[in-house]
Amino acid sequence: MAPWREFKKINNLETYLRRGPRAVLLFSGGLDSSLLLAVAARALRSGLTALTFTGPHIAPGELAAAWSLARRLRVKHLIREIDPLTVPEFQQNTRQRCYGCKKAIIQAAWEMAAAQGADVLWDGTNVDDLADFRPGLKAARELGVQSPLLETGWDKAAIRGASRQLGLPWEKPPQSCLATRFPYDTLLTWESLARVGQAEAWLRRRGFSRVRLRVRGDRVCLELPQEEWANFLNPQVRRPFGARLARQGWQRVDLDVVG
Repeated sequence: MAPWREFKKINNLETYLRRGPRAVLLFSGGLDSSLLLAVAARALRSGLTALTFTGPHIAPGELAAAWSLARRLRVKHLIREIDPLTVPEFQQNTRQRCYGCKKAIIQAAWEMAAAQGADVLWDGTNVDDLADFRPGLKAARELGVQSPLLETGWDKAAIRGASRQLGLPWEKPPQSCLATRFPYDTLLTWESLARVGQAEAWLRRRGFSRVRLRVRGDRVCLELPQEEWANFLNPQVRRPFGARLARQGWQRVDLDVVG
């Protein structure tokens, strides 16, 4: 996308966001909601509140990244702890896991929005999200959440381009709920989610980007981008990582060379 078109899309998005004087943005700290936060901060100024939910399903480091960007943009930022394991669909990791979890989050978010005097709730859904299986979108639509990026025609490529133009972390890899590391119909616990999150964080601290550790009973499958496998196979990384997984109770590590 040419820069002038990015500029036009940003202006169109800003015009859309100015329709309401006060709004709360469900802010994960990911690529999509970060762009929305930056543009909304300019459009609404003190009328914007960022709201981040954290809990055992969130990958380590994501809350710190969200807090840092909200502070940089001088946006009021609220953080609320939530336990999705109290939601049966989530705890049992059914195919409706995201629906039940998102519904609980949005209901709590509306309560906090009312306390802020806001009657608008935004999320970072974009056009590309419609191509995926996302039961959480159904909950968002049912509970009146608006998706400015979707409604103004933004896809992931446009979001990355505009984020780069605005000096945001445009190369940040996508991060997903830790429950996605487990097969459907697997009982989830705080401990199982924490084990995966800590193992992935160990690799990210050493420069690896899109890390996924898929749990399959007593073994795990590690997914990495192809260009990062050479670094991982260095004995100084592979051996201590394998030892760490063994201490956590996994008997075998499979490597997904495709990712």
